[in-house]
Amino acid sequence: MTAIITFLLQFVILILIAGFIRALKKSAPFKSHIRIAPLDLWPPVLLVFIHQISRNSLAESYIPEVVIVWLSLCLMILLWKIFTDETLTYKKFFVFFWRFSDLLLFLCWIVVGFYIIIGKF
Repeated sequence: MTAIITFLLQFVILILIAGFIRALKKSAPFKSHIRIAPLDLWPPVLLVFIHQISRNSLAESYIPEVVIVWLSLCLMILLWKIFTDETLTYKKFFVFFWRFSDLLLFLCWIVVGFYIIIGKF
């Protein structure tokens, strides 16, 4: 039961982070200065959440497995982008890398969360 509550609480925290960034972007003093998406703060938080939920429910953390999958996929995508995009710059790659990390780490967090929750039953 505590794994479900932890997972839901972490989800609420992610929604609050996204809401805070959206509110900050809409406020007048920060309107032109902040060029980030609401999900851009999620990857470091998701890594902490994956560690927390797996460490609290199991004897070990799933961070090494998640980081290996995350960086391996990003390396394959980098190689693909190098050979297909002639105008690839560092800025374009790192923006793509960070946005891809948003999606991939969110999916990893969901998979680890469901694995922990299903493993409890």
